[in-house]
Amino acid sequence: MGSGDKEMQMALWDRLKDSVQTMQAQLTAKKHELRSGAFRDASMAMCALVAAADGMIDPSERQRVTRLITTNDVLQNFPPDDLHRRFEEHLDTLTADFTIGKAGALREIGKARRKPAEARAVIQIGIVIGCADGHFDESERTVVREVCSALEIPPDEFDLHRDLRAPRLHRAPDEFPRVTDDRASPRADSGAEKAEQGVRPEAAIPGDDLQVFLKALASGTRQRLFSHFTDGERLTVGEVAERAGLGLSTTSEHLAVLRRGGLLQSTRTGKLVRYHADREGITELLGQLHSYLLASPEPQDTRPTHG
Repeated sequence: MGSGDKEMQMALWDRLKDSVQTMQAQLTAKKHELRSGAFRDASMAMCALVAAADGMIDPSERQRVTRLITTNDVLQNFPPDDLHRRFEEHLDTLTADFTIGKAGALREIGKARRKPAEARAVIQIGIVIGCADGHFDESERTVVREVCSALEIPPDEFDLHRDLRAPRLHRAPDEFPRVTDDRASPRADSGAEKAEQGVRPEAAIPGDDLQVFLKALASGTRQRLFSHFTDGERLTVGEVAERAGLGLSTTSEHLAVLRRGGLLQSTRTGKLVRYHADREGITELLGQLHSYLLASPEPQDTRPTHG
C-alpha cells in the first residue's frame, strides 16, 4: 500500500471514528423513542451478525459484545438478561448454520423497516459495536451493508460503500508512551541518577496493536498454525485443524487470536470462511517493532575508569 493510499485510508478511518461518536450521540439523544420490541429484537440480531461476521464466534468475542450491549446507553432501556438471551439465541443459530442463522437474523431486523428512525438506529448500533475494538473488518462491514439492504436504506448514507482497512499507525520511537514511576524519590527522578542505576529515563513501550501482535506470536501452537499460511494459502478452520491435528474449537480460538493480532485476515464465500496471511498488516507491525527496538538505549561502558 503506497503512502497516498495509506493517507486516504487513515482519512476514511478518522472520519468513520468521528462518525461513530456522532452516531452514539444521536442514539443517546433519541433514547426515549427507542423502546419498542421490534427495535430490541432487531438490535440483538444486528449485534449477533456483527459478532459472527467472520465466522469465528469464540468466547472472548461473545463476552466483548455482551459487555458492549449491556453498557450501551440506548440498550439500557431493556432488561440486560433479556438482551443477553436474545443475543445468545441468534449466536447459537449462526453457529449451527451460518446461512440459516443469517437469514433468520435479517428477517428479525427487517421488522424494523416500518419505522425509519428505528431502522437507522439498528444500523448505527451495528456500526458502533463493529468499531468498538478499533478494527471494523470488511466482514463486519459486509453484514452491515446486507442489513442496510434488508431495511431499504442506502449503505452510502453511512459511508459503507467504501473499502476500508483500519490503519495501524507506524509510530516513531519518540511517539511511544513513556514509562514513569511515581513512587520514585525526588533524587531518583533525575536522568543522571537513573542512568547510574541502569534505568532509562523515558523508556518507550510498544503500542497496543504491537502488544496484541506479540502476544499472538507468543504461543508455539499459534506459530505452527500460522506457518500453514506463509505461502499465501487461503484455508478454512477445518483445513487448518486437519493439517495441525487439533480440534475445531481449539483451532478456531487460536485463529481468532492470530486475526486480532494482525497476522491473519478472513473472507467469507457462501458458508465458507477462509483465512490468509495479512501481509500488509504484518509489515506495518514489524515496522513498529523495528522502531521500538531501535529506541533501546545504546550499551554503556560500565567498566571502572582509572585516573
